[in-house]
Amino acid sequence: MEIISERTDNGIVVRFRDSSYPIIYPKSVWGATPTQTRMALKDNLALATTMHLPLVFQENTITYHSGRPLLEPYFVQNFLKDIPSCTVVDGTSTDDVVRRFYNIDYQFQDSVIIRPDPEPVNSPFRAIVGVSFGKDSLLTYAVAEEIGLEPEMVYVVEASMTYEEKHKTRLAQKFKKEFGKEMRILQHETGKLRDYPYLGLPITELGWGLQTTEYALEFIPFAYADQGKYLLFGNEQTTAASYMDAQGRWVIHPCYDQSHRWTIHIDQISQMFSGGSVHTGSLIEPLMDMMIQRTLAHRYPKIAKYQMSCFTETEAGRDYRWCHNCSICAKMYLMCVASGIDPKSIGLHVNMLERPYKQFFTLFGGKAITLTYAHTKVGRDEQLFAFYLASLKGVQGRLVDDFRTGKLFEEAKEREEELIKTFVSIYESISVPKELKPQVLSIFKEEIASFEI
Repeated sequence: MEIISERTDNGIVVRFRDSSYPIIYPKSVWGATPTQTRMALKDNLALATTMHLPLVFQENTITYHSGRPLLEPYFVQNFLKDIPSCTVVDGTSTDDVVRRFYNIDYQFQDSVIIRPDPEPVNSPFRAIVGVSFGKDSLLTYAVAEEIGLEPEMVYVVEASMTYEEKHKTRLAQKFKKEFGKEMRILQHETGKLRDYPYLGLPITELGWGLQTTEYALEFIPFAYADQGKYLLFGNEQTTAASYMDAQGRWVIHPCYDQSHRWTIHIDQISQMFSGGSVHTGSLIEPLMDMMIQRTLAHRYPKIAKYQMSCFTETEAGRDYRWCHNCSICAKMYLMCVASGIDPKSIGLHVNMLERPYKQFFTLFGGKAITLTYAHTKVGRDEQLFAFYLASLKGVQGRLVDDFRTGKLFEEAKEREEELIKTFVSIYESISVPKELKPQVLSIFKEEIASFEI
């Protein structure tokens, strides 16, 4: 198994088994990046985007026709921490996958480690926001704009998401027409290397664990081109959730690359690749999911109407950005009604609280859920609290009726104070840039104060 990587006039290309997978930037963006940094990005992204391949192809050795990446230790830790979450979804053995990963021989033809250019970004002041049109990235963008960071939006195209690009391209066009803000597109063909139907392999979660780390590296050229001071990701409080597997042997981090602790490591990476001038963080870390959804729709309704949190992976999502047939759609509907928001304001127009959608709620024993976060205690309590608020607000839906007349309502009533403190609070944060905290927390305090039970 061999990987060849090269720099091009507008980015990087990774070659694997006679196929090319380019990462394509606008030429002005790539051209603004120091030459040595481009070389370092090539070596590091070659590993980050392919290090899962020996596992999924069941090979013991992989050879890179490039230099040893500076960030190899970061990638290894990120990958290892993500494995238990992958195996839970895949229904495989964590012990076996960790052993196989540990035994892979990663070889590099050139032993020289190319370091990024120490040149900093010229007069950095702006935020580069990775926008997916999900609630987290839209709230991040909205807050960044309100506090004067003049955010630029970057969207990374993931080819494996069946209908995602089609819907998000339309949203971006409408967003530009309304706000005059263009979403920068990064063609990320290396994403096909975790598109398992494309590769002719069984579907697995392996390969997705470094996604945020990859994106941060890929955003460095945008920072140089747009005077970026911050790379901002929508990593909220619940991304820190973890739980033990069924055997009580492995800690499962549902989204380790988005956790606050790992965001600090990504901050180190972005500083290394920008002469110390670019920092990575999250403006929304202090909030739980419900307050993020509510703050977006309540404070920034003009932006909230562009929300698309559904992955639209199936035919149900072919023609509209919400498929109304998955656990994400169900959760967003519940979060809205629980916090007093009309789901239609973000584009949801099917009542997801009727009995046919019971399968999407772990609180009711639903099994049609692949996101491991939903199986955490926090995830279960989040649904408990949301259904409780929906009950108090008289929200229509047979699942709400079932909840209101059962033991779960009594549990929520007894735990009301605890649940409010957990889900309608501002948490201490480690990834909100220190100099931005006063402005960010002021916004969130206003929203907390206006929240009605």
